[in-house]
Amino acid sequence: MKNDEMGLEQALERLEQIVQTLENGKMGLEESLDLYEKGMELVRLCEGRLQSAERRIECLTGELPADLRGDGKAADTF
Repeated sequence: MKNDEMGLEQALERLEQIVQTLENGKMGLEESLDLYEKGMELVRLCEGRLQSAERRIECLTGELPADLRGDGKAADTF
């Protein structure tokens, strides 16, 4: 599966596998560098997925009435 087709959970799982393999220390330098590069691509993918989710949440929260946002801008009703 290509990285851009992975969901966040799949990417995190693959990243954990890569970290475990690298920590094992049984790979050669070139192979380790290639795996590290793939891991960094997955880190960027995960960051992008999280930023996208955060933007969606911010948009959805912005659509709520002020008294339901929980941002402290609405007057206390209690």
